[in-house]
Amino acid sequence: MESTRKIGRHHLAFYRGWLQGLDLKVAADRYLESGLDQRIARSTLSWIQQTLTMAARRHGRHALARLLRLPLGTLPEAVRSTTALPSLKTFREENDPDHFYSEKELTAMYVEAYPQSIDRRARRYARLVERQLAALVWVEELLATDPQPQDPVAAWFEDRLAARLILAGIPTIEALHQRVRTQGYRWWVSVPRLGEKGARRLVTWLATHEGSLGVMAPQGLAPLRSLSPIELTRPSATAIMPLESFSTPAELDGSVGENRCLGRNRIAAENDHQAIQAWLKARASNPHTERAYRREAERLLIWSIMERGCALSSLSIEDAVAYRDWLGGLGRTLPAAWPWRLPQAEWMGKRSTPRWSANWRPFEGAASLRSQIQAHTILKSLFEWLAKVRYLDSNPWDGVPPPQRVMDVATAPDLELTHAFTRSQWAFLMEYLHRQPMDESVRRLRFILPFAYATGLRLTELVDARLGRLYSVPLKRDLGVRWMLKVLGKGGKWRAVPMPGMVMDALRDYLAWQGLNADPLDNPEDIPLIARLRLGQDTGTLDPTTLYKALKTFFREAATELATQGHHDDAKKMAKASTHWLRHTRGAHSAETMPVNMIQRLLGHASVATTSIYTSTDDELLFLLLDDSLKIETQPGNRVS
Repeated sequence: MESTRKIGRHHLAFYRGWLQGLDLKVAADRYLESGLDQRIARSTLSWIQQTLTMAARRHGRHALARLLRLPLGTLPEAVRSTTALPSLKTFREENDPDHFYSEKELTAMYVEAYPQSIDRRARRYARLVERQLAALVWVEELLATDPQPQDPVAAWFEDRLAARLILAGIPTIEALHQRVRTQGYRWWVSVPRLGEKGARRLVTWLATHEGSLGVMAPQGLAPLRSLSPIELTRPSATAIMPLESFSTPAELDGSVGENRCLGRNRIAAENDHQAIQAWLKARASNPHTERAYRREAERLLIWSIMERGCALSSLSIEDAVAYRDWLGGLGRTLPAAWPWRLPQAEWMGKRSTPRWSANWRPFEGAASLRSQIQAHTILKSLFEWLAKVRYLDSNPWDGVPPPQRVMDVATAPDLELTHAFTRSQWAFLMEYLHRQPMDESVRRLRFILPFAYATGLRLTELVDARLGRLYSVPLKRDLGVRWMLKVLGKGGKWRAVPMPGMVMDALRDYLAWQGLNADPLDNPEDIPLIARLRLGQDTGTLDPTTLYKALKTFFREAATELATQGHHDDAKKMAKASTHWLRHTRGAHSAETMPVNMIQRLLGHASVATTSIYTSTDDELLFLLLDDSLKIETQPGNRVS
């Protein structure tokens, strides 16, 4: 592998520093991507010397080859240190800038300061080093090269490091660059035995070669929590990009759209992007709504430019129909039968990919019928608002009927509530959680699960909960108080949700674990009930995606444990669980003892029809009665008349 490894300028800087008397570990730490490992530094030094010698021979520079082969490293450190001595000229500039002393007097002062300068062996060594340093100028022009994206990692990194990268699916420098761009600062967690320090060295190495490899994304250079939203915004481009990074060509920005209203509009928007921002600011009443509205406007804007070649404010009824049909076919059509310009795969990516990642895509897969109808509703509302404020002349979505339900097996709704845990599954989850070794994430889950299960809050409501929204009220029929939590739900509506005693006990324990006051009301009001990890360092709001991923991971791990116990059907179901299953579980379990209007109030449903899914006929009871009946009827000796 060494024969294929390339000499970089950082290798020559490392070798030059060592020649000039720099400690080997210091030189390695400063110049090599492998860092402080002295054994690797020595082998790298030997490899550089051997490579330089072979290059001199190939070009007929035999005297230079002999010079480069000299074992300089075997000389005593006191002798090697002569390479670090200043010249007589430099010594005069520092000690006699006014030229007060004669040449003889200055030389005597120099020898007194640096007695090793008159050592014959040391002087000979210094001359050899000077010749080698001069030779490096020729070698650098001949051999030194900059890394290229297509280069294999084995061409630039020592064998063991290259093998670890290849094992992690990173065979080339471009693959390494891409991994950092898409996964951010913690890209290294999937690379065996690399670690944060080693990863930081590699990213620094990539950043020092931006001229040949491209600019390193900020999220690869520092943890996400230390970066501002502006720093995490991707460079603008006309491509499938997030709205904040999408660059609309001037001729398609909507400034002269075919559907623009004549005269000045009421929002002073000059183009479609500004019009969308004005709509979001005016109509998005909370973060959840803002995300949903932005998502649909973003998708349509990108589609209109990238697929239709048309400004958003030039879309016609035919274009709106085309988008509706395109959305219905996305992810459901065979590639060979896909009639649109851009392949389906370019529009779809993994769920919860951060917006700063190069892997981000507008869709996670095929949109369900419910999602298609929601998109139609939001886009129709967007264009209606733009027409009202006189940015657009008309609303093309007025003439487009919403997607129609096709009643087949694939699209038929669930006849039973299947996205909820049974009481036995829930008991297993809690038992499994309390068997896990205690760390910060487990301690947080010990509060999150009882809290989410008891209250049935939505994902956004969970992360939005604050200590200042808790309040207590004396019990009417007994001593003591009941604790309640004010929750901001859908449509900007507030509701009060009970916080049972076991949840409050879990909250007090969790607050004490964080170093806060165990009494919730004796803490700052803006502290969230669910904290970020990195105990005590950040009291900001937890991102919903982070909580979603944490619970998904926990459910998958619990499912694996369940499978080892032989409960494979339960394990398959649990592996699919997500945060919203906790809300459904609360609804299903409450339906066994609570009236439907109380469940509706707890969950914050606008209509009792939504709540009725939890109170429909008990199909499990029907199954058990029928199963018992068949067992009796099919017993030997029992006649069925």
